[in-house]
Amino acid sequence: MSEDQPAAMASLTRVLSCIGPTCGDTIDWGAAERIYGTSFPADYRAFVATFGSGGIEDMVGVFTPTASSAESQMLKVSRLSERALADEGVNRWALVDRGRYRLEDLLIWGGTAAADTLCWITTDPDPDQWPVAVYTRLDLEWTVYPCGMAEFLLKLLRNQWHPWPISDTSLQEDMHPRFLHDKDEAAAYEAGRYPWE
Repeated sequence: MSEDQPAAMASLTRVLSCIGPTCGDTIDWGAAERIYGTSFPADYRAFVATFGSGGIEDMVGVFTPTASSAESQMLKVSRLSERALADEGVNRWALVDRGRYRLEDLLIWGGTAAADTLCWITTDPDPDQWPVAVYTRLDLEWTVYPCGMAEFLLKLLRNQWHPWPISDTSLQEDMHPRFLHDKDEAAAYEAGRYPWE
């Protein structure tokens, strides 16, 4: 892992601005850990406390964990579905990563409007050491990034990934990226407003 997580998260809060009245979510992390059978990375917990569940420029979505089996699983942290695990087309990795990882070890924390999947590889017992894996619809394969979620997003928003890690390139030109909580986005649509203008 490259940049330390607190520094990456601190830098991310300077780059990304929350534009709605709702910024951050309160999660019962103990309950979430019991449901998922693991704790979560510190940078992710800090991101959720600061921003919550929502989207960056209507392009990159970040999910929160469920803390109750009664909660809807829609847009929540999850493992890959049984269908995805059984699909040989999903088990394609960039050449350098082939044979190193298993789909069963992936935990989805986000996605993109272009249907890319953003995950952690959860093989290390220390969640702060989990690298990010991205499945792009453009390449139809997984690529591993040796950093945490906050650093991955920070480099994405600073246009520091070469090659670009997601299918859509619209964030490359965005000098002032915005985050909108899912609740505020839903309220805007309900009021008949497009929230990303």
